[in-house]
Amino acid sequence: MKPVKIRIAVSLFIFTLFLFLFCGGEKISAFLSPALLPFQFVPAFIRVLSNPTAVFVVGLSALILLTLIFGRVYCSFLCPLGTLQDIFIALSRMMGFRKKHSFQKPRSLLRYSLLGITVITVALGSMSLLNLFDPYSMTGRMITQFVHPPLFFIYNSIIHLLKHFDIYLFARDTAPLVLSTLAVTIAFFILILTMSLKYGRLYCNTLCPVGDLLGLISHISLYKWTIDKTGCSACLRCEEVCKAGCMDTQNVVIDQSRCVGCFNCLNACPQSLIRFSCSAGQNAAASWSPARRSVLIGSLAAAGSFLLAFNSGIRHLLHPAHTTIAPPITPPGSVSLEHFTQSCTACHLCVSTCPTRVITPSLSSYGISGFLQPKMNYPNSLCEYECNVCGRVCPTGAILPLSPEEKQVTQIGEVDLLKDKCVVYVKNENCGACVEVCPTHTITFIDKGNILYPEVDNRYCIGCGACSHACPTNPKSIIVRSNRVHKKVMKYAADKPLIQPANAAPDKFPF
Repeated sequence: MKPVKIRIAVSLFIFTLFLFLFCGGEKISAFLSPALLPFQFVPAFIRVLSNPTAVFVVGLSALILLTLIFGRVYCSFLCPLGTLQDIFIALSRMMGFRKKHSFQKPRSLLRYSLLGITVITVALGSMSLLNLFDPYSMTGRMITQFVHPPLFFIYNSIIHLLKHFDIYLFARDTAPLVLSTLAVTIAFFILILTMSLKYGRLYCNTLCPVGDLLGLISHISLYKWTIDKTGCSACLRCEEVCKAGCMDTQNVVIDQSRCVGCFNCLNACPQSLIRFSCSAGQNAAASWSPARRSVLIGSLAAAGSFLLAFNSGIRHLLHPAHTTIAPPITPPGSVSLEHFTQSCTACHLCVSTCPTRVITPSLSSYGISGFLQPKMNYPNSLCEYECNVCGRVCPTGAILPLSPEEKQVTQIGEVDLLKDKCVVYVKNENCGACVEVCPTHTITFIDKGNILYPEVDNRYCIGCGACSHACPTNPKSIIVRSNRVHKKVMKYAADKPLIQPANAAPDKFPF
């Protein structure tokens, strides 16, 4: 089988696995996550920095070693966004929109300026640029925003059909869409689509931080693509099929930093003059070298970005401490607001796998440093007491895995009962919706003349939001306020009484 066919088969297989990762439900996602995500560059890199585990260290090391030996093959085989672009490019050729490619001059200043600024903002604690441009996270958002809704529509239609046969075994499900986040995702989808149709892998070689970084590493890769200059007749066939635009037939050179190892040129050359061979011991070309110029420009751009980032005004703007006074609630396992915002790449895998859909996309809820990062959407839903799937699938360690026992004593927020809105306190009428659903017995009744008044004891509250979700008043009379740093609470006693005598003060409950 030809190398190009092997490459296409492998990349499509891996892309299919990513579709199952984001759309297969909790069990399939939890199964595929440890197998796929250690070999995605940005998740593995962030995980190694924030909370390293053996599998992610091995995955990141394997990716770097692969690049040092073979160049940017990650971009062709493993990157889901790269495969998506290849699909667009293939469709453009089939439809006759663009059948031939041409050499593109390297946009080194743009490439390495963006890379430098992205690296520095991450070092300063802001994930905003990385969240926007990371290819894995962008693909995850596209799948979550574009593939999930039609799947849920089909699923809900089947459920509706089954009801006509008196079958009620399944519950309806919805896709947690947020218009602002959807708009950003659509904008980047259009950007990727336009670049792919007109210029091939232009996104990979200009805006993608992973592509730019791997391009720098590929300058010293062991194996490189070369052209036999003595026999080349400048037929342009290799240049016409090069989707990366790195085949310079005029100078008979290949820009290794932009080559993604697709093997298209290898098949196109009628004289078999293109080689993928070991470069050890070969003399560097004395002629003009786009790679050499790229390294120089990239180094200068990175240095300038580094100095720019240490401007006090920019540091103040990006620092994660400057978030809103009442920040969103972060999922259990995220440790703290700072840990979450500095580790999450907004891939939205937790959004797609959350069974209650309480984790939803957001645009700027965390400020500029946490652009596109998801949040717990109370009171529209609740965090299931027995569930810990978000921590099991999170690739970066933004949400650390918790056992069910650990999760059930982790307080992500505290309940606040607004008695001036509560129907029991305002109208002296029994309700009890919050007490009935509270899994930790944080809320109990005080019996005052056959009227059961709810009271809160936050020593047991984990901030799951069940009470707020069940509260019938509008606006809600019981809300959850976030903890910037998560806490541990007491495990409730199973025999804890739900109704207390009227003379029991809220802070002196007998349990």
